[in-house]
Amino acid sequence: MTTEQTTSETKRGRVRRLLIDPLTEHGFRKPGNVKLDAHDAFLVKLADALTYMSDEQLGTLRDMLRYRGEGKARDAWPSMATITALAEAVAPRPVEEHPTIISWFGSARGPAALAEGVLVAEFAFLEKRKRPPLNDGDRRIIRERAHEWERQRELCQDRVRRGMTRDDDLKWLRWYEGMERRAIALLPEGAA
Repeated sequence: MTTEQTTSETKRGRVRRLLIDPLTEHGFRKPGNVKLDAHDAFLVKLADALTYMSDEQLGTLRDMLRYRGEGKARDAWPSMATITALAEAVAPRPVEEHPTIISWFGSARGPAALAEGVLVAEFAFLEKRKRPPLNDGDRRIIRERAHEWERQRELCQDRVRRGMTRDDDLKWLRWYEGMERRAIALLPEGAA
């Protein structure tokens, strides 16, 4: 055992203990058409992808997967797509931990979205869909949402300045500012 294993459990080890090992003991096996080293790599990738989940959430996912084995005997490990879709249903992965989204905002696109005034709307789109905008329709939706939210922000701030604030105004402004902070945190250093 390494020093790390004797002093504390790793995130990957926790996923193995709560999800992978119990399912393996339940009878899940390597799919027949997959080589052993590829299956081992799959389990490592799976553990890394699910480290954001709590112990309780991993237990729920384990119970859901127990009856989703693949292959003729329904005892082979399900695909990564099946497992991650169920994991998203149990506990959506925080957008700040999604590699595609981190890279999207960390690239030139993040500062461009800020300059175009669509940063929060694009962040919300990515958070909901877990993918970048792929076509003109997606980009139009983002621009329209950004325009709508900017109008709402101006109206709420105006009511605050005039002392005519409603509870909904403050709640919405807090939500918007929180989304903006989260999006800005993903931008390359010095871009904000």
